[in-house]
Amino acid sequence: MRIAVIIPTYNEAGAIGALFDEMAGVFAEAPQHEWYVVIVDANSPDGTADIVRAKMLQYPNIRLIVETGKRGIAPAYVTGMRYALEELHADAFVEFDGDGQHDPKDIIRLIEVLDSGHEYAIGSRYVAGGGIPKEWATYRKILSRFGSLYARLLLDLPVYDATSGLKATRASAAKYLPLGEGELLSKQYAYKLQFLYALTRAGVSIKEIPIVFRIREHDISKSAWYDIVESLRLTLLMRLQTLYEWRFLRVVGVGLFGFICQTLIFGILGVRLGIIRPSNAILIGGEFAILSNFFLNERFSFGDRQKSFPFVQRIARFHLVSLGSIVIQWVLVRTAEFVAPANHPLLWAAYIAGLALGLLSNYTGYYFWVWQK
Repeated sequence: MRIAVIIPTYNEAGAIGALFDEMAGVFAEAPQHEWYVVIVDANSPDGTADIVRAKMLQYPNIRLIVETGKRGIAPAYVTGMRYALEELHADAFVEFDGDGQHDPKDIIRLIEVLDSGHEYAIGSRYVAGGGIPKEWATYRKILSRFGSLYARLLLDLPVYDATSGLKATRASAAKYLPLGEGELLSKQYAYKLQFLYALTRAGVSIKEIPIVFRIREHDISKSAWYDIVESLRLTLLMRLQTLYEWRFLRVVGVGLFGFICQTLIFGILGVRLGIIRPSNAILIGGEFAILSNFFLNERFSFGDRQKSFPFVQRIARFHLVSLGSIVIQWVLVRTAEFVAPANHPLLWAAYIAGLALGLLSNYTGYYFWVWQK
């Protein structure tokens, strides 16, 4: 295959030269492929382009595109991809950071995935064997994990690392990517989510392989709160554009039926008539809601998934997940009983808060444990 490794750069003079040398050794291990490196430089003031030009004399497979200014990481990658497809007629391209965080040796492993028949290979930090630097601050580790989980749940993505920046794509899958003028929804790192979502919806064959991020040696992290907010915004925007397909809304609709049944039992028997304690009414109504919700979710919300477990095991797991939300509700209402008299609004406030927290815990459990892929 003819493969182009695309590397956007901005002020990477301290690392780019050594990276070319390291890549040359890696490419030599796979001589059956024709390798190119496409540098898209944002007119770096530190002389990055001059170092690339010097290295082009040593390595004739390097191509340099110097843009007039810093337009953002996403347009830079798109420029590199279009060049790879239209000028080099590449069979595949690799997205690679030029700041030392990615290991060039992983490029070969990504291409092996494409050779095996897949169209999209992702270097994943969150599958067995993958990892992130121990030196990362705790908040950064949490945000990285949360970002992937948030995108997976909202967009129903079939991967563990939705925000990875190391990926290989066959040219046959590039037709599904938003490479045209004005198609990008973000100019920053959130573009990765748009690309992954587009390929997922197109039914492209995707596979993850474990990678371990390296520590940047020549600069500080370019991650910023803006990028985090942008990723959250873009994920929600893409979900809203296809709201009618959202599995979560189906779960909410099913849960609404159970909510009505449980609320009738809680409100009439527990609060208004006082036949039983409100906290006990939660348990009785909750079991009725659990059974009805299971059968409706089995049919409508997760009917498209191949069942990983036998029926009895699924209903048992569903009970355990759902009971967790019932416990959350019971604790909140029971606490309210100690500080509020009968029919006090605080009881209803505790009940609604318990429902909201329970819904989130339920959906996460259903998605990853009961009807897992």
